[in-house]
Amino acid sequence: MIRLVYTQLGKIGQLAKFFVISSCCALVLIAPTAARATVIFSNLGSGSSYDTTGGNIVGDGLDGYGYNYALGGTFTPTANYTLGSFQLALNGVFGSNTDVVNVALTNASAGLPGSTIESFSIAAGTLGLLGNNNPLIFENSILNPLLSAGTQYWITVSTAITSSVAWNWNNIGDTADVATSLDGGSTWGGPYGQTPGAFEVDSLSQTSVPEPSTMLLLVFGLAGLAGFRKKFKS
Repeated sequence: MIRLVYTQLGKIGQLAKFFVISSCCALVLIAPTAARATVIFSNLGSGSSYDTTGGNIVGDGLDGYGYNYALGGTFTPTANYTLGSFQLALNGVFGSNTDVVNVALTNASAGLPGSTIESFSIAAGTLGLLGNNNPLIFENSILNPLLSAGTQYWITVSTAITSSVAWNWNNIGDTADVATSLDGGSTWGGPYGQTPGAFEVDSLSQTSVPEPSTMLLLVFGLAGLAGFRKKFKS
């Protein structure tokens, strides 16, 4: 009789150990994974680098024509994404920007920047001096618009004509179209063969959600353990 009890206890112990291990594995599987963003587009070089020696001028072009230049860089997502953030290589030609720099995500219209989807403002005094390896300008999306696969979009940059801001060139040989405005972004033309400015567009960070089958594994494991304990007590 004592031997039978010990045998049953041994079996119950093995079963309990099995279900505990299974449940722990299930808990690991259902734990949310770290949030991460997907790169929708990037023409940044290794280590998020860009050409520090020069770029296309926004605002006063310093060419004596009196135009207020605005520029646009284009990208086309390969899948559907929710916009999370973007980064641009922007620097002041003579020092930090004295005016607000306006950045916008726009739709495309006839291959050029069209209606604005979301706009952003970079405060005066934010940019570093051109020629230095300054940090990229980072902007988080508030509206988090859906970007559709195969659809062209533009990132545009403009500022007051009293400022001269450089959108630093990319350093990976990207030759995509660049849109140019002579009136601060009211009308657009191009492309005119400029080297595109460096930028990156990232999706909204996502946290993985556990699959229903994994949840059921945990539930059945715990339920099975409870059932065997009840049977043994009876």
